[in-house]
Amino acid sequence: MSNFAGQAVSRSATSWFNRGAGSAAPVSIADTSAASSKSWALRLLVLFLLVMYSSIGALVPATNSLRPAMIIASAAIVMMIIEISRNGTRFRLAWPETPMLIGLLGVAGISMFDAIYVRQGFETTSNFGKIVLIYVVIENTVSSTNRLRVVLLAMIAGGLMPALGTMHHFLTGRLVEQTRAAWVGVFANPNEDAYSLAILVPLAAAVASTSRWWLRVALWGVIGAYILAIFLTFSRGGLLGLFAIVALLGWKQRSVVLKTLMIAGLVAGIVAVSVFWARRDTFNDISQDTTFNQRIATMKAGIAMFNDHPLLGIGPGCSIVGYPLYVPKEAHCGCQDQLVVHNAFIQILSETGVMGFIPFMVLLGGALLHARKLQRTDSSELKAYATGLEVALWGFVVCGLSGGFSWSWFPYIIVGLIVAGKHIADNATEARLP
Repeated sequence: MSNFAGQAVSRSATSWFNRGAGSAAPVSIADTSAASSKSWALRLLVLFLLVMYSSIGALVPATNSLRPAMIIASAAIVMMIIEISRNGTRFRLAWPETPMLIGLLGVAGISMFDAIYVRQGFETTSNFGKIVLIYVVIENTVSSTNRLRVVLLAMIAGGLMPALGTMHHFLTGRLVEQTRAAWVGVFANPNEDAYSLAILVPLAAAVASTSRWWLRVALWGVIGAYILAIFLTFSRGGLLGLFAIVALLGWKQRSVVLKTLMIAGLVAGIVAVSVFWARRDTFNDISQDTTFNQRIATMKAGIAMFNDHPLLGIGPGCSIVGYPLYVPKEAHCGCQDQLVVHNAFIQILSETGVMGFIPFMVLLGGALLHARKLQRTDSSELKAYATGLEVALWGFVVCGLSGGFSWSWFPYIIVGLIVAGKHIADNATEARLP
């Protein structure tokens, strides 16, 4: 991990995210103390992210009994508590994101007791509890731009594993639905594989914009690998999310040349998709498309679940069980009898009711607002990272319109990094006060 940390230094050059943003001297908010640079909680957090992306449990089933991810996460939590106590720092909880996330967990915990399938509700809530704990570790451990850069680099490096794995499965013919590639573990579903890679694109671009030329070239190569893997999943939702991410990155450029290049890349991507698309289901005449109609059916079923259980929903993760009970007969194509709600927002509404939907939406809204505010700080490095995190979170929103990703790890890790950035900026402001 020391190699990552050694590369994580503040740079005064204005990034391509912030060209023309002004000439104010950036405030140094890097970690400079020897103690903080040797954080075991940070090292364990990085190791956890790499293990999570590696899906080692699916690759080597024998490791499941050892539960390496859980052991590492538990150790990170313990070290975080020790380091907070040793350094005499206060426990950080950003408003409104952290209370809303804890509130969502609380609602899920209550809802699972009245779930239509209690075991499914319990397992989903337990997994979400682990996400909340890692979020808290991120918020209380990522205390400088150096540390933020280290975690982003870990996510980018980790994302290479499912990207390369997806390419390998495509080349070796290990396909889903005869044409679609994916990987293993949480990336075994092509749609989730594509979405998780798409939201890494703006993060890699952000780190590239603050790096030396050789690392910048390497990171753009990584972005190319992400894009190729996303295409090989033939996930329409993932590709739409990727196009939205590229369009938003282009819109945020102040340089006309960069805007033009981003638009040209977007157009080229659309043309490439139209020429090389190999999946039977296309973007043409989607009203007659089976999978499109399945998604609409799950959304109608989700709304019916909410209407029947408006306060606490039918239980976390239980929409897949409730689908055959609530899907309207005229919307059911008869293809599958168990489907999760293919919309992250309707999924939360159907599974946790209005009591869970409110904190979920406030959580996302607060994070997007704070990411936007961070882009007005004096640190060009923090601006770049905040821009990448904001675009990544918008990528989740777009992908979530056609996918049930509300209980996945990635949006909450991104929100955790945004609130960590908020604390970093607040600390820098306090340090400037007389």
